[in-house]
Order: sequence, then structure tokens, then C-alpha cells
Amino acid sequence: MTNPSSSGRQRPAPPAQRKTQAPAPAAPRPPAAKTNSSGRSATAAPSPATSSGRSPIVRDDSSSGKTKTSDLTGLAGGHGSRSPGRQNSSDRQAGKPVRPVIRGNRPRMALRSKFMLVMAGVTALTMIMLGLTMGGTANKYIYGQKTMDGIETAQMAVQIAGMVKDRVDAIKAHAKQENDNAALQNLQKETEDYVERYLEKVTGWGDGLSDIQGIRYHIEKIPELSGIGVGEDIETKIRSKVDSLFVPKRSITVGVPEGITIYEGTKLTKSGPVSILRFKIALPSDPPPAGFGRVVGGDGQAEPANVRVDIAMNSVDQVKSNLMTTIAIAIIIAIAAVLGIAQWLASSITKPLEVLLKDMQIVSKGKLGHRTTAHSTDEVGLLANEFNKMTESLQEAQSAVIEQEKQAYELSLAREVQQQLLPAQPPLITGFQCHSFYQGAKAVSGDYFDFIPLGPGVWGFIIADVSGKGIPGSMVMAVTRTVVRLVAPQGGHRADETLKDTNRLIAKQIKRGMFVTAFYAVLDENTGLLTYASAGHNPIVLYRAKTRSYELATTKGIALGFNEGPIFDRTIQVAQTTLERGDTMVMYTDGFPEAMNARNEEFGDEKFYEMIAANGHLDPPALTDAVVAGIAKHRGDAEQSDDLTILTVRRA
Repeated sequence: MTNPSSSGRQRPAPPAQRKTQAPAPAAPRPPAAKTNSSGRSATAAPSPATSSGRSPIVRDDSSSGKTKTSDLTGLAGGHGSRSPGRQNSSDRQAGKPVRPVIRGNRPRMALRSKFMLVMAGVTALTMIMLGLTMGGTANKYIYGQKTMDGIETAQMAVQIAGMVKDRVDAIKAHAKQENDNAALQNLQKETEDYVERYLEKVTGWGDGLSDIQGIRYHIEKIPELSGIGVGEDIETKIRSKVDSLFVPKRSITVGVPEGITIYEGTKLTKSGPVSILRFKIALPSDPPPAGFGRVVGGDGQAEPANVRVDIAMNSVDQVKSNLMTTIAIAIIIAIAAVLGIAQWLASSITKPLEVLLKDMQIVSKGKLGHRTTAHSTDEVGLLANEFNKMTESLQEAQSAVIEQEKQAYELSLAREVQQQLLPAQPPLITGFQCHSFYQGAKAVSGDYFDFIPLGPGVWGFIIADVSGKGIPGSMVMAVTRTVVRLVAPQGGHRADETLKDTNRLIAKQIKRGMFVTAFYAVLDENTGLLTYASAGHNPIVLYRAKTRSYELATTKGIALGFNEGPIFDRTIQVAQTTLERGDTMVMYTDGFPEAMNARNEEFGDEKFYEMIAANGHLDPPALTDAVVAGIAKHRGDAEQSDDLTILTVRRA
């Protein structure tokens, strides 16, 4: 409900509401609730029936007994009506709604093409991602295996160097002892042949080592081993240093072990350049004969003697290339298969849809008697059946539009009256904070609340629920408000006397069968004393800050309007309590605990009280928001069945 402004209010034109059973003009749903600065529910007013904001021109033809309205021209085509979507200049000048022009242009891309495009795109993207993942994983494992092979080969070469060194040392010692100079003269050649035979065995040992491009020793202090090796060594260009290793057996990445250096580079051979991994393992650097000594490195600095092993990476590149080719072929085959399946699926789906679209275009031109010929055993067939039902309902709806417009106009007037009756803002009470929320279940409801000044430091709070809804309930609510405002100052602190006087006056005004439940409380802002009485209404909930719990406050009493005086006066009772600092009083209507969800389950009184207790420490606006949110969550998608009104008053 919108806040009534103090001036400049205009009477709303009748909203163009429709009954839900007529598919053409849809019935307006209750507008979504908004909370204004006062906490009261604020909903948008019904939209005017015409774009100019004026009410429809309703003519009463007494001679024919028919009622006509100018707003129905062109609702649906037919005899004596213009085609939908067309309006002349006089219509625009008269402020009539400009209806959207419905054109029969085909979409830029048919549904079938979109379906096939999406299927092919999703398949291609999936296959590409899968291929990239597989290729990356395979490349990682092959690269890691080659790295492990290179390290193992280099370590074998180190063992060979140690074994050869021991042999050379033994021959030298024996020759020296026997003074055999001939053995020393042939030692260089024998050692070279010996080492090369071992290295040739290593380079041809197993499939995993077939990519070895060369093994060479760099030892200066032991002439017999210096420069010995196998494989071509024309020129090698080093590109970068490898800092980590992937171990395939354990699927982990580790750092390069100490004493081992790995480089990526390109080696020139007789058959052309070859991508390699160079493994350099340092030998024990103690001076001979204990160790192998040190050498001058490529940067001119001294470094331990070492063994270099070059492993070709061509096989890794070849495997990667073959894998990518296989994946590309698989993607092409998968896309072709998906396109074929998509073509078949799209044809079975879109053909009846195309027929239905043509029939809809015919109906949009005003031929409501036309029926679709689309046939299908799936949801499209159900859609075609519903389309035929809709066109039948459209024909029936035309006769009910005028009456609906009149009823909508009456409701808009009643709603404006109700807007004027509810308070726009809660009062400013010294030492207290007030908040209110209201959300009607219908355009016009029967809930009522008010803040009534009774004198210096004294305030009256009333909340009421009329048994009827719609316009009758709104009228009774208006009468109740007027009477309460009249008698409350006379009753003063006596809440029961105010309700007695109210009952005597309104019991004569409302028809039999209607009644009003009400709860009235009088607050002394200086002491926090609360005097209250109930006329058959829900109890109020008092949140006690000290105990962080709630208690219910109510008295006996029957609803207003049942009896003109004696029975009501004997039944009603009055009680008192005190609101201490931090305490909160919550007044509400039964729409909160009786809120129903889609399974017809009520929220329940106890659950409502516990929700207030759980949020009672909050200020009134936050407490109200929490309660309203809890009810909305319980209700879910179910329609609101009753009005929601709540007042919260907290002592600071």
C-alpha cells in the first residue's frame, strides 16, 4: 500500500483487471509488498486502464440494455473491430493504449539451426578440452620418463667411470711394481676401447634408451679418461636450465637432485638439428688418484669433472603430434555424428512448432475461431491442445471484460479510501521505538491498525481484523477506525471501556454475520505501564529482555459486533503489565500464524512465538523484517491467504 501524500492526490483510474479463467486478459495478482520508512507495506497502485490515466468511458445503452466501453475496441479481431496492433491518430490523441504491433517475420536463426549449432558447439568444446587435457597429461608423463631415463643413463656412465678409474689405477700400480713401461704405453688406447665398448652397450640397452645422442666424459686430471665418449658432438646450443622433475611412477614433481644439472638445448648432427635434454653429473672432485679432480667449465670457472649425457626429445614431440592428430580426427567425427543426431531431433521437434507458429499468427490477426492442426505425442502436442483451449477461452472472455473493468474501478476507489485510513508514519514516542508492517491479501483488505494520541505521554495502540475481505471488509474497517478515534480519548487509560463504547456504536452499523476482532493497549511513556484488553483477538507477544524469553498477554472478551452491549460488557476484561528497558510488545493479526504453504500446512502459533523470541533483541524494524521473512519462507510459492499486519513497540 502506498503512503498517502498530504496533497496533490489524484483518484486512480480503474485498473484493467481480468479474470484468470480468461487467457486473453489476465487477472491482476496482488502487487508485491514494499516497506516504506514507517515499516508499513507499500504496494504499487493498480495501473490505469488507459495510458492517459483516465477511467474507461462506459456507456449505458438503455434501449438495448447493453453496456459498452470504448477500451475494448481492437481487443481481438473480428467483425466490426480493427486488427490488433493498429491505431489511428485519434486513438492516440484520446489517450487509448497503444497495443504492440505483432509481426509475422521469421526469426533470423531458426530453432533447428540454433539447436544444431549448440549441440555441435558443446561437443566440439568438450572434445577439445578433453584432448588438451589428455595431450598435456601424456606429454607430461613422456617428458618425465625421458628425464628419468637420462638421469639413470648418466648415473651408469658415472659407475663406468669409477670402474675404469679403478682398473687404470690397478694397471698403473702393477706396471710400476713390475717396471713394465710397455703396459703404460698401451694403457691409453686400451682404456679408450674399454670405455667405448661399455658406452656402446649402454646406448643400445633397451627401448627406453634408444634416444641417447651421446655420452662424453670431461676429465682433465686423468688423461686416460679425458674426452672419451660416444655419439656426435659437432655443436650444442643450450637454451635453458631445468629446475624440476616430474616422476611418472609417483605422479609428483620434485627438484633436480644435487650434483645433477639438466639443460634443454639443440644439438647439431649430420642428419640435422635435434632437440635434446643434456644431463651433467659431477664426479668426485678430490684430486687423483682419490678422485677425478676439477675442470674448467664453459664459463671459465673451475668445476668438478663430470659426465654429460644427451637424450633426444624427438620421440616426445612425435608422440605429442600423433596424439593431437588423433584427437582432431575424433573431434571431427564426433561433431559429424552429433550434427546428424541433432538434425533428426530438431526435425521431430521443430516441424510441429512451425505449424503451431503459423496458426498463432492467424489467431493474432483476430480469427479466434481458428484451431491449430499441429499434432505431436510429446509436449508440443500438449501445447497445441492448450492453444486450442486458449482460443476458445478468448472468445468467452470478451463478454466478461466490461464487468471486470467496472469491478476493478470500484476496487481502486475502495483501495484509495483505505490508503487514507491507515497511518502513514509511526509516532515519535519518547523512550520508545515503533514500527508497523501491513500487506493485504487482496486489493482491499479488512485489517486495521492505528496509533492514537490520548494526551501528554499517553498513547493508544489498536490492531483489528474484520471478518470479511474486499469492499465490505474495507467499509467495516473504516467505520471501526472512525469510532475508535472518537471514543478512545474519552476512555483514557481504561482500555476495556474504549472497546465497550466502540462495540455499542459499531454493533448497530454492521450487518449480521460480520464482526471485528481487536486488541487495544494504552501505553504510559513515562512509566512503561501497559493497560490492555482484547475483543476476541490474538494475544500480544511480550519479549522480555532480561530473560530473553517471551510471554503472552491477553484477556477474555468476544469480538466487536456480536452483541450490542450486555454480553460484551460482562465478558471483556482488562489487565496491566510494564515494559522494562529492552522489552518489546508485538501486536499482530492471525495472517502470520495461519500462513499456509503449498502443502496446506500452517506456520503455527508456537513457531511464530519462538521466532519473535529468537529475534526479540533486534530493534523493531529488524524484528519485523525477520518475522516477515520467516513467514515468506514458509509460504514459498503458495498464494497469500490472509492479510498480514504487525505492530512492534520497544522500550529503549
